[in-house]
Amino acid sequence: MNCKTIKQRDKSHINLTYITHFYNNQENIDSVVNLLRHYEKMDPWILDQVQFVIVDDGSPINYEIPQFDLNLTWLKITEDIPWNQGGARNLGAVYAKSDKLFMCDLDWQINEEAFRFMLAKGPLGRKIYKIREEGRKKGHSNMWFLSRARFLRFFGYDEAFSGGHGGEDFYFYRIQKYHGTHFSYMPKRCFSINRSRHKLIDLSTSYHTLERDHERNDVIGQQVREAIRKYGAEQGYSRIFLNFTWEICLDQDREIVHYRKPIRRLWKPLWYSRWLFGYR
Repeated sequence: MNCKTIKQRDKSHINLTYITHFYNNQENIDSVVNLLRHYEKMDPWILDQVQFVIVDDGSPINYEIPQFDLNLTWLKITEDIPWNQGGARNLGAVYAKSDKLFMCDLDWQINEEAFRFMLAKGPLGRKIYKIREEGRKKGHSNMWFLSRARFLRFFGYDEAFSGGHGGEDFYFYRIQKYHGTHFSYMPKRCFSINRSRHKLIDLSTSYHTLERDHERNDVIGQQVREAIRKYGAEQGYSRIFLNFTWEICLDQDREIVHYRKPIRRLWKPLWYSRWLFGYR
């Protein structure tokens, strides 16, 4: 894969960063390309404000990145670490150009109303939103709409779990909850779709063949629980963060045509109220 020249441009129009990651040891990256092609058809007003961050989690196959009319950052972890989802998400958050983040796995996609809801929300503070699966009361446990500041405040995902399957999402949720984060769901008009169930991913050519073995991470999880019970605040976390190397393969912007920043002339004069009551 050839990495492309990066042009430095102002990113202050970015209001939301969508982060997903993949590992593919099969034939092609159609599973990623088809997802971005789907989002590429959304309202340009939405696309102007959304940055898509794609993290290749050390895939051993060669490929070229197609042209997309998106604000797109494509990163590649250069080490093949098994089940490094937490590290991939940490890396995506570091390169996000907005405080509002949406994180999900590659085998999920969300509807346009979810993007509109997230773009309309103000600062999230210690609020994290989950999203329902279409036709169901609940959604998958590792899709989050949250503040980048809140994510990094408690050290993101614990990369001690990288190397084995499972646990990183559960303990991310637990640590956030114990530190006072509020969890709730987006409105019902916002929903997610399981791409595998709807046959939007070819699992035989554009996925992975990794085996899910929980034994290693079950031991780590027990250590986390014991540390939290014994030591309390900000414990139960290894602080391992970006424990690998990576390269930036693409960083591009759409030509901003449809979106115009709203005029807020009263914002600066009202600084004293934010000093008094806090700024979320």
